[in-house]
Amino acid sequence: MQFNDHTKDNVSPLVLWGHWFTFINMLLAMLIASRFLYVQGWPDTLLAQVYMVINWIGHFAFLGFAGYLFALFPVTLLLPFSHILRGLGAVVATVGLTLLAFDAEIFDHYRLHLNPFVFDVASSDISALLQSPFLAVVPVALLALQLVIANGLWKRLARVRRRRMGSKVVVVLVSCFVGSHLIHIWADATGYQPITAQDDIFPLHYPATARGFIAKQGILEVDEIGAVSDQTPPTHQLNYPISPLQCGPSARPDVLMITIDGWRADMVNTATMPYLMALSKRSHWFERHSAASNQFNQGIYNLLYGMLPSYRQPLGRDRAAPVLSTELTRAGYQLNAFGLKQVKPGLGTDVWLQDFNQIETPVDEVVAEQDIAITAQVIGQIRQRDRAQFNLVSLSASAYYSTPVGVVGIPTVRADTSLNHAQQVLFNQYRQSLHFLDGQIQRLVQAAGDDTVLIITGTNGHVFTTDLTDDSGNNFSRGATEVPLLIRWNGQSPRTINHPTSHYGLVPTLMTQLLQCTTPSRDYSFGTDLYQPAPQPYLVMGNARQFAVRTNRGVTVINNSGSYRVYDFDYRRQRDAKLDVPTLLKMMEEGKRFRAQ
Repeated sequence: MQFNDHTKDNVSPLVLWGHWFTFINMLLAMLIASRFLYVQGWPDTLLAQVYMVINWIGHFAFLGFAGYLFALFPVTLLLPFSHILRGLGAVVATVGLTLLAFDAEIFDHYRLHLNPFVFDVASSDISALLQSPFLAVVPVALLALQLVIANGLWKRLARVRRRRMGSKVVVVLVSCFVGSHLIHIWADATGYQPITAQDDIFPLHYPATARGFIAKQGILEVDEIGAVSDQTPPTHQLNYPISPLQCGPSARPDVLMITIDGWRADMVNTATMPYLMALSKRSHWFERHSAASNQFNQGIYNLLYGMLPSYRQPLGRDRAAPVLSTELTRAGYQLNAFGLKQVKPGLGTDVWLQDFNQIETPVDEVVAEQDIAITAQVIGQIRQRDRAQFNLVSLSASAYYSTPVGVVGIPTVRADTSLNHAQQVLFNQYRQSLHFLDGQIQRLVQAAGDDTVLIITGTNGHVFTTDLTDDSGNNFSRGATEVPLLIRWNGQSPRTINHPTSHYGLVPTLMTQLLQCTTPSRDYSFGTDLYQPAPQPYLVMGNARQFAVRTNRGVTVINNSGSYRVYDFDYRRQRDAKLDVPTLLKMMEEGKRFRAQ
């Protein structure tokens, strides 16, 4: 583009004006964004405090510069007239700062930033957001302020030019921006949680990471990186439990908890699992039970903690062991864990089992053969007991359609016609795996004896697919989340429980009925006693990438970016369905209950 001399004379002061106008708005953005820091709270360590400050400065300096570069700089070249640029700059800055102020209000309410999901929630809850007149007057006040700044700066541009402060300001801002990302690379590589815990404070914040690079270069293996993360000092993000637990002396019967990876409730019948069905007639059988997850790790977390998915990372950062295992240990139990090698390393997973004696899992390429060896380990441990035991056993053959080599199973049957040809083959192979596991359950129950408290359930459901990473992680249908649950208490009559239950209720049940705890379950769990209907009219499900809410209307699945899908009871997508906002608001409020103030 060609410019005449007069145009060039106009562009230079306009560019200078644009730089200083942007800098002033960077400061205003930082002032508004200080609310994020107030909501998040001041970190405990000096390094995390330094990072928070320079990240606050560097991030909003970057956003301000990006806004100038894309919104004002092209106009400076195309229409180099000061009155146009000043008016446009005031409008652009007003819109940007207003969105930032609204995002801060949203963050204060929901701990989320603006995204499609939050927009839908906020539009239905707008009265709560506008209780203060602050947001109503912000746009008008900001526009008036921006016009004053734009015109005042233009009149004093010569004075500003003489001060020659631009290079110093640039050095400070660039140093904060680069420094914050370098510190975050180190924190991410070493698992320094006081810094990485700040990743979601600011909107449009994507800090640099080094974990993938480090793993590719062979500096640390992925598992080692997780281990480093687990060795960082504990934080204090939660009040867990909310109040000290009050538990009385218990009879201390042995407890055997058998968990099965990928166990669908609708596949259990007398043909696939005859022993379990016979055992259910002498036990407590829960007909409408949900694991509240579609993945193994989250299912184990739900069983041990009974807490919402949103608390999983803070519990790991706090190094907070499950109150169940803590109280079992205090009551004199020996805690043993078998077959849990498939618990993937990561933030806090070692904390889940820190009170357990973790028996090394025998390695076998055939998962069913491995389950046989695990069963033998458990039986050996039961026979050599010298005090009360709580044995947690995980079997996995069903998740991998595995059966022992050379074993002839049950006859195949006609699969559901809704399954494709490959899924119909998996359907019958899955039945064979369940029949095999039925035999292992029989061996374990007979070795444990009639006086042992018996708990048999699945960590998660199962989807008939060979691509478990993709399909099962995104699927929150009943097949993927509903699992069997059987509990046998010595001396109690058999019964069938028909009301909906979930894994959230297992911890409160054991705490009250086994350990005689009188502390309200709300102080240490999201769930309530399994023998009482849950007070919440909804079920929260989740995994590491997304969560879902099941209500009497269907299932809403929301991912980490805030996009969502709504499904009916048969898990068919309802494209025109809207969010059940009142339920989501209740769930969000529940997600704050254990947060430290």
